[in-house]
Amino acid sequence: MEGLSKSTLSTTTPVLGPQIDINVSFDRPSHSYSQSEPPRITLTVVSRAEHPITIYTWRRPLDTKNALISNGFVITDQDSGDVVKTTYIMINRGPQWRVRGDPDEQYFLTLQPNVPVDLSTGFGRAGGGIKPDPRSVVERGWERDENGNERKVRRSKQATGVDGLEPGHTYSVTLNMDDLRKYWWAPVAKDEILVDRKGEGSYVQDYPWNLDTPLDFRVSEATIEVLD
Repeated sequence: MEGLSKSTLSTTTPVLGPQIDINVSFDRPSHSYSQSEPPRITLTVVSRAEHPITIYTWRRPLDTKNALISNGFVITDQDSGDVVKTTYIMINRGPQWRVRGDPDEQYFLTLQPNVPVDLSTGFGRAGGGIKPDPRSVVERGWERDENGNERKVRRSKQATGVDGLEPGHTYSVTLNMDDLRKYWWAPVAKDEILVDRKGEGSYVQDYPWNLDTPLDFRVSEATIEVLD
């Protein structure tokens, strides 16, 4: 410790980018496993910057459907205080493009100053396309057919939204702050980032993103009661 100045030892406040407010909400206050579809979760995102901001959202919390299988949501059991283990599925894919009209264009989210943007998905497997099951079924690790019979097809034993939660418990849901701080962003609209055709310099990573200054995310949490 000798030789270090007081300024070296003091805790410095990290430099953050513009403030981004995110309100998390559900379209209904509870879920029952007799219902065929999960509740819908919505992220209302508002930038407080004085200029447009574009974020590349793939596989992180603002990519809501994929966030369900990449630990983008943090689910906490309010009865026990435990954080629920959630599904993480590895995806290996080729280069990501910043080309107009390419499927990757959907992951470029531009936020205009103080203009809310709603991002939503069914809070369950396949974005709500598969009927959720309670924890007692999910932890067995087998898919089920339309009659509820187990098939010898493996599935995740962890929760995916309300799929895999415990009936009779109430849960709070928010976003993974560590993942939010890793976002690539730029102080421009996406039209200034996208190019017209694939070629040299047209990969997502070829753009000079801001990687050193995390955005200042302020995120609320929502509550969902899980019934029998």
